[in-house]
Amino acid sequence: MADPKSVWPDRFGVDIKTTPFLANIFRRLVAICLKRGAVPIGGMATALPNPDPEVNRVAGEAIRADKVWEAQQGFIRAWVAHIFHMKTAAQPFKDLRAAGWKPTSKMANPDNYPVRIEVPAGPITVEGTRRNARMLIEYVEGWLNGRGAKSIDSLAGKPGVHPALMEDLATGRMSVAQIAQRIRHRAQTTEAPPAVHDFALVRRLLQEEAEDILARLKATVRDDKGRAAYAEAEQRYRKAVKIAMRWIKNYTDLD
Repeated sequence: MADPKSVWPDRFGVDIKTTPFLANIFRRLVAICLKRGAVPIGGMATALPNPDPEVNRVAGEAIRADKVWEAQQGFIRAWVAHIFHMKTAAQPFKDLRAAGWKPTSKMANPDNYPVRIEVPAGPITVEGTRRNARMLIEYVEGWLNGRGAKSIDSLAGKPGVHPALMEDLATGRMSVAQIAQRIRHRAQTTEAPPAVHDFALVRRLLQEEAEDILARLKATVRDDKGRAAYAEAEQRYRKAVKIAMRWIKNYTDLD
């Protein structure tokens, strides 16, 4: 956070499978488990089911690719945010073990997987910051409504097929940290025309995303009950923007 040379690219484009130090964290975890006789469990598949079969298909392909990689690293299972994707997530582990594959002795030695933290390659964009802002607003609104985790599509309304993901405090903190890091170091975008991250930019993005969320929510109102629910939600979302801004400010102060 404090090092100006360590500003990360858009976090949504950082893939564990292709980021060496992140991949080695996973491999080192497996090695420690194998060394100690513990059970190595992979990461969570956070995609949630959607009424659109095409969205579920795309989510399933992404989950399958992740779990094939995890199985090849020596994990024996993973976990899912929703039972809908459980079979898809489990199958790569079953298939590899059924084929007789076993971890090598090299995979059981943690020293073979040093963790040298390096900033991944990738772009720094306003859109990446915007996605963090939207995720943060949605998460805080859920928290204000008594939910510690929430189904969030940070690309809602954008072209393409993208499933909602289960987001919680961990990803909320990641969004806050990335935004704050960019403000703290006045990170310039790698896109044209270039923009510099500051509080004014982030405040505008938070407000724009809140208005878009509320407009989409208002369009679903059909009766008095819906209007009452919308009025309550509007209060939460507007409060969420203020809380999000304060949260980000605290992080920029390393507080």
